[in-house]
Amino acid sequence: MPQESTTTDTGRERYQRPLAELCCVNPKCPDCGKRNLGNLSVRAGKTGGRWRLLRCSSCGALFSERKGTPLWGYRMKPERVEAIASHLKEGCRIRKTARLAPASKDGVTSIALRLGLHAKALHDELAQDLDVREAQFDEKWAFVGKKTEELRPIGPRG
Repeated sequence: MPQESTTTDTGRERYQRPLAELCCVNPKCPDCGKRNLGNLSVRAGKTGGRWRLLRCSSCGALFSERKGTPLWGYRMKPERVEAIASHLKEGCRIRKTARLAPASKDGVTSIALRLGLHAKALHDELAQDLDVREAQFDEKWAFVGKKTEELRPIGPRG
């Protein structure tokens, strides 16, 4: 999902997603988790921060656009988080990613855990009631097929 990028009057880079891609994060809201309903609006007035404050017209909740994301409460710049995620995606280890990003090893580990848990939750939410008609086990079969040693029953040696 592409992100829109705008520059604020202070010159800091601000990442904004279209409101249609966002949803209310208040669990008591009837529209919680539902996107593209037109119930979100940007709070009028100066927010003073990097992230917009959104208001849900269904429940009246006011929340940051970052709430409900893996980076809620993080102070690291989005550009650095993107660099860390990109390096980890390409298979770089923690120390190498920390050197390339640059960030601390603990920061890289923390971001990796948050992103991983968020990805798992998203997968579990979206991958439901799938109609699987075909599955391929070629790699598993090649691995098993190469084993020539037969298993013997477990018992006393003798």
